[in-house]
Amino acid sequence: MNMDRRPAHADIHRDVFAFHVPRGQSADTLRAALARIELNDTPVRRLAVVGCMAGSGRSFVAANLAVLLAQSGQRTALIDAARERPRQHLLFGLSSIDTASTATTVPRLTVVTGTETQPSLADTLIEAPAQFAQAMTELGRKYEYILIDTSAHPSDLDAISAGNLSDGALLIVQRGITPVHRLRTLTDRLRESGTRVLGTLLIEE
Repeated sequence: MNMDRRPAHADIHRDVFAFHVPRGQSADTLRAALARIELNDTPVRRLAVVGCMAGSGRSFVAANLAVLLAQSGQRTALIDAARERPRQHLLFGLSSIDTASTATTVPRLTVVTGTETQPSLADTLIEAPAQFAQAMTELGRKYEYILIDTSAHPSDLDAISAGNLSDGALLIVQRGITPVHRLRTLTDRLRESGTRVLGTLLIEE
């Protein structure tokens, strides 16, 4: 994988609160979630962040988790694998989505997307999982943590594919909006596919 190390613009979106207010309550809540994940018997170095439904806040959770890991001294790669409305380039103020791998203004954090010459990793996740797995292996040689921002999809294929290539999945649930039956269905499908469900994170509307 060609790694483009051009620096990103400093325009990090206010939703990335772990960057702007690293000692705030929201950041502390995510630190606690990371601590619970790290207490697993099997180390978690590849994490799929999965939304139960569109608009669940999955992308901004993934962005903030990645920032917290980088701030703790871990070399971290955040893969934007959203097939619909990818957001990481917007959250981190990247000049264009058409970069393969861009170092952000957060030390030790890199955001990975697709390029014009390399298929979108979001499409590769579904259409060529072996290629996506190879990309993960290459990233694993350089980064200590890899997070996958994974689209919500009616068939849950995206979540299942990302989960199968990760050490586990963290489910994002929106208070008062995500139906309980939807959470149960996604959890069951992930577990049936062999994915470890590491927990759920409840966020406010």
